[in-house]
Amino acid sequence: MPKVTHVKAARKDNPVCKKGESYYWWKFPYGPKLCSSTYPKRSQLTQSDFFSQMYNIEDEVIARFNEAGDVEELRGMVEDAVEQIGELGEECCEKLDNMPESLQDGPTGELLQSRSDECESMADELERIDLDDYDGPGWEPEKTGKLKNDPPDEFITWLDDKVDELQAVAYNGE
Repeated sequence: MPKVTHVKAARKDNPVCKKGESYYWWKFPYGPKLCSSTYPKRSQLTQSDFFSQMYNIEDEVIARFNEAGDVEELRGMVEDAVEQIGELGEECCEKLDNMPESLQDGPTGELLQSRSDECESMADELERIDLDDYDGPGWEPEKTGKLKNDPPDEFITWLDDKVDELQAVAYNGE
């Protein structure tokens, strides 16, 4: 990843800020200088299309599980993440299938296969987390459904633990 530089006060107007305002810039080897008024996301700091998409899923989808208003919304967010991860894995498989057979057993083919396998594993891990196993006192999610209905502390703790468990799922491949 490239080094990100923070400029506290721009010396002149540029595409992201006016003179005197702060901004961030970074540069890839042999590429143009990139600027942003906010700190860049991980997906902006890589030139790999795969990692850009994976970081986006981790940072924009999985990281926001704690914003779910109820279990059904959380379940929908998990299904969305699983679908996006599955599509990314399928994209790797398609790239592998489109390679000449003589190259499929080489380092690039092995990398694509391992990325596809890791995406499948990550999606399976998200799907294995049971969001229906709460059986604590006084809370019937199928009848009331929403967290805004003053759920018991046991339910909130259970849900926080589930969100932590879901957010611990991450891409571990190369």
